[in-house]
Amino acid sequence: MKITFSLLVFISFSVQAQWDNPAVLCPEEILPQNIACLDLTHVKNPSIDFPDGMSADEKFEWTHKHFSDLNLCRAQELLNRETKRPGSFTPLQAELSWMTVDGGKDVPLKLQSILNASKKYQIPPQILIGALTQESLLASLGVAPDGGNYSCGIAQLNIQEWCGGISLVSGADRERLGWPQLGEMGCGDLSPSLLAPFYEIALSRLGTRPDYKMTSTDFAGITIDQIQGKWPAASTEIQTTRFMAVTSFLKNCQDISLSIPFKAQTLKSLFNLYVPNALKFQQTYTTRETFNRSCKDPYPTKFYPLHTGWLLAVAAYNAGPRQTQLLEHYFQIQHNNFPELSPLDLIEALHWGGKVKESNRRVIFVGQNGTLNSQAWYKSCVVQRHVARVIQHVTEPGKSIARSLEQAACSQGEVPHYRVISSGIKDQ
Repeated sequence: MKITFSLLVFISFSVQAQWDNPAVLCPEEILPQNIACLDLTHVKNPSIDFPDGMSADEKFEWTHKHFSDLNLCRAQELLNRETKRPGSFTPLQAELSWMTVDGGKDVPLKLQSILNASKKYQIPPQILIGALTQESLLASLGVAPDGGNYSCGIAQLNIQEWCGGISLVSGADRERLGWPQLGEMGCGDLSPSLLAPFYEIALSRLGTRPDYKMTSTDFAGITIDQIQGKWPAASTEIQTTRFMAVTSFLKNCQDISLSIPFKAQTLKSLFNLYVPNALKFQQTYTTRETFNRSCKDPYPTKFYPLHTGWLLAVAAYNAGPRQTQLLEHYFQIQHNNFPELSPLDLIEALHWGGKVKESNRRVIFVGQNGTLNSQAWYKSCVVQRHVARVIQHVTEPGKSIARSLEQAACSQGEVPHYRVISSGIKDQ
């Protein structure tokens, strides 16, 4: 379940950011800090109201220093009211509140896993947290169809991405997790569609529970005989390997200690493969520099907290590696001569890059290698919004660094006129 909304409210867009030390929070400030909740039982609207008698200073403290805990308290109160009077809130409000509450669980484990993965893969912790929040609100979700992707867990990984992570753990750990030897198969041979029949069986077992509360126990006891006829034909050996891999994934994909480093490893792979070297080596600290906010733990990487190259890797994860060619098209890059690009330049290129073909609602663009590419306008709209919101999730409350650029809600229908008439190339 890719989150396509933001729970935070931001003030006017800042004109210029200091990218070596932008207005972003420490990792431990972004996650809930287990502050005792306000008593919201008597407020009219738990999503926005404060208890009577609170001073302006107290409200400021909650909305700035303890904003994550405030979101958590509001979500818990909404769920309590929905339990007492079902139907008091919309299904979407109930779902988002449940995700927020679940996202507030196991915070020490989540935080330590994020910091460890950040150090190991050199991904800025703010970008990793922002990406995880945008995917799941930090909730350990069960399997979601996600347009045939069948994503799972806090990182919303599919089985191919999970396979890429698990291939790097020790043989003993793979055996403990029940992951098979793939033999001549590769991770790319484990199509996410293999999960479809498992999901349908689990869905039939939920009763009145909503599907976002699905857990590994809902898949327990499914046998290969129930599945095999619904898969593409293959040898008995391949079918057995498929079954073991899917079963292991379903049993373990909600494990926070696995899914967070696997997400970081997936982004690292995209960073290595699809981020141009010029962007990789921009926006890095020297040996005597680092992020200057006073955080609980030392800043773990040489890259700036909102490093453009790492945000491009997030874009590649969300919308595919052709986002690099879209960037090249927009800035008319030749011979890898990338200018100094900021996160705002990236968002701009993802939104405005390429010429829209109105007849089929696709964006046409040519990278510096001369290859003609295209993608749906909807994908271009969503990916720039996704990157902006990754930044927003980690920005200091009351401040603004980035905003998405769509002038109307992203739609799979008609392309907005302003986008149809644009050239798709940055004005010189």
